[in-house]
Amino acid sequence: MHTTWNKLTPTSREYLERVAHSVDTSTPASVAERIVQLVAEHEEHRRRQCLNLNAAESTISDTARRLLDSDLATRVSEGPPGNREFPIGHNQNQWVDELEALIIAHARRLFKAEFVEWRATSTTMANTVVLFALTKPGDTLLVQSMDGGANMGYHPGAIPDLRGLSVHDMPIAGDCFEIDVDGVREAARALRPALLVVGGSYVLFPYPVRELRAIADEVGALLLYDAAHLALLVAAGEFQDPLGEGAHLMTMSTHKVMGGPVGGLIVTNEAAIAERLWQIPFPPLMQTRDQNKYAATAYSLTEISAFGSSYARQMVTNARALGRALSEQGFSVLAADRNYTMSHQIFLDATTIGARQVEDLCRACNMFFQASHMRGDRARGIRTGLRLSVQELTRQGMREVEMQRVATLVRRAALDREPGHAVAADVAVLAREFGTPRYTFD
Repeated sequence: MHTTWNKLTPTSREYLERVAHSVDTSTPASVAERIVQLVAEHEEHRRRQCLNLNAAESTISDTARRLLDSDLATRVSEGPPGNREFPIGHNQNQWVDELEALIIAHARRLFKAEFVEWRATSTTMANTVVLFALTKPGDTLLVQSMDGGANMGYHPGAIPDLRGLSVHDMPIAGDCFEIDVDGVREAARALRPALLVVGGSYVLFPYPVRELRAIADEVGALLLYDAAHLALLVAAGEFQDPLGEGAHLMTMSTHKVMGGPVGGLIVTNEAAIAERLWQIPFPPLMQTRDQNKYAATAYSLTEISAFGSSYARQMVTNARALGRALSEQGFSVLAADRNYTMSHQIFLDATTIGARQVEDLCRACNMFFQASHMRGDRARGIRTGLRLSVQELTRQGMREVEMQRVATLVRRAALDREPGHAVAADVAVLAREFGTPRYTFD
């Protein structure tokens, strides 16, 4: 058996064996029918029966979805737009050349950046590109801690292990995933890191980018701002301007709050950094690329250019409205004295009601969000928080009044413990009222 197989849990192995048995005892035609059925059932469930408050996901416009289903999906192009290395020939590449150039043009304008690396298939790949381009084995990273809201990709067990990097945590300030600047300065002077990384999966308030840049300059480090969960708010001027405040470069998702297909971008105003970034994706990480995704990404960025400001404002407004409504329904919401959030996320302190239990109860009613680690949780092996995010509800057209309805549904499931089928029926009613993406050209 392969090592990877041996690492699977018994539950995973049993499941895979069960599916394999169904394939072995079925005809290819019947398996094909099942595949089509699975996609249709998923579509109906997620778009018509559920409320998604997962911070890692969103929906895209109907036109962007259709662009994913195009002949571009099976074509290849290697090298930069306008000067392909393979295949060579204008009548093969002229269309995808323009699509990729549109992504670059939009990203430069939206993020006030001179240079764009657009080829990453995910934020994780974008971050991998950065670490391989800007560090060498044995270097030190100074990153947000996991308790402090970090992205796990910068921690041991993830990208740093592939590069042979030493990882140290930034000290935490308070209970809202913020950074102790004085503590970071002290740690940076002692560790002399090659890279400081700020921007996490859990985020409520802007980061002290100017102060961190001063620390980076003092110790000869670079400062990376990970905007995976913040890119639209940054582009719309609703959060902060990382490059303008001093970050050397910024990575981001093209999905999540950006409303496009899964992908990653890197932007910078530093020519030397851009040159080093350019060398990593092709050919080491990728040759053939998902050209259909470039079409959908270019279209989604065009939508952001047209509608992103109003979408971002409503997102923050909805997050605050949901925080306020949940407080009124009896939940303990972080940062109530600071209007709950300046992003699209809010956090509940579920210590007394059980974060995992609330997550399970709400998931059974087709409301999706996650139990999360709060400060000090990891050392005790527990999760006492809940992270709720409103970008998908906002993209579906919901506003403050719907946040009241969502909070009521969460209360009914988590506190009142109403029968799941009753709450799920009302969840489906609300989902169907807002089944069509907004802030689009459709």
